[in-house]
Amino acid sequence: MDTSEDQFQEEVLQLFAEEGLEWIKQIKVALQELESGATPDKEKKHYDIILRSLTNLMGSAATVELAALQKLTLALVPLLQAMQTKKVPAKPEHFATIRQGIALMYASVQVLHMASQRTIVKANLESIMQLQADGLQRTVAKVQGISKAAPATKRPVSPEATYLGKIVQALLDLKHVRPSSLEPSRNLVELVLRRLHRLSDQESAEVTAASVASILHQLEGLDERFLEETRRRVEMLKQVIAGLKAGTRDPHLQKANLQGGLRDISLLYETAREVGATPIVQFLHGLETLLLEVVYKGVALVPQRVEVVAARVDTLVTMAQEWVEMGRTEQAAIEKALAPLIDKDLART
Repeated sequence: MDTSEDQFQEEVLQLFAEEGLEWIKQIKVALQELESGATPDKEKKHYDIILRSLTNLMGSAATVELAALQKLTLALVPLLQAMQTKKVPAKPEHFATIRQGIALMYASVQVLHMASQRTIVKANLESIMQLQADGLQRTVAKVQGISKAAPATKRPVSPEATYLGKIVQALLDLKHVRPSSLEPSRNLVELVLRRLHRLSDQESAEVTAASVASILHQLEGLDERFLEETRRRVEMLKQVIAGLKAGTRDPHLQKANLQGGLRDISLLYETAREVGATPIVQFLHGLETLLLEVVYKGVALVPQRVEVVAARVDTLVTMAQEWVEMGRTEQAAIEKALAPLIDKDLART
């Protein structure tokens, strides 16, 4: 790994840590409100905030390959869902367990945030968090067992809340037992979960089979747009790189061409980030940094380096096609996992 890639990984981990701390802060505030005895309408909002923030944290942890943090976060989700749907009556020991889990997450993310060499710290954190996640899972199972031994009076649960809970559980089960043939880096499960929680947070919205199908259709549309944009922008970038290889007697024209290439990179970067195409995002970040140095610092590139960049740009369309194909495979698995729930919901309408 070269110095520029090392630096990029450090920046990615820093961004993750900053976002992670913000999500954990939101979780802590919402949890405190729940423990204080929120009204039923506010209660739903606070649970949704916690579940959405945990889902965001899981998705980002997957992006930076922190599998143990994903496991740690996931350990709390079933308990929170059970408390939200009243399958488990919220008791002090439940909140204490959730606080314990949140404290472990905060400590890990904070260590990463404060570290001077995050890539090294990340490797050490993985083994520690793995043990913590195993312990938290045992604690969650224990407190859920206590609640089942002494059930409280059942309270009515809305069909919408029950349906959403079943969908979320089906998605989490799919993530947990995901077949090896699926590429985990796509993380479509996390994207669907985020959009579901965002939808359920809207007071006027109701999660139905149609809304789930709509989310999957939107994600498919994003993939198609990403592939189309990649093909279009790569052709323009090839022309820019070709100009660098050929050289020019007109520095102003070359600068204008490079600035146009930077605009193409910026637009493609956003599209790639929308679909979570981390390998392409990372390459575009490096290419952008390189061209900025050429344009604004006057750095001259040796022909061999230009050839390497040109070769990498040539592979972008293939990378995008593979990313979209992986998405189709995972989307098919999601549709299969949710089919029984969607069919039942459609049968009721």
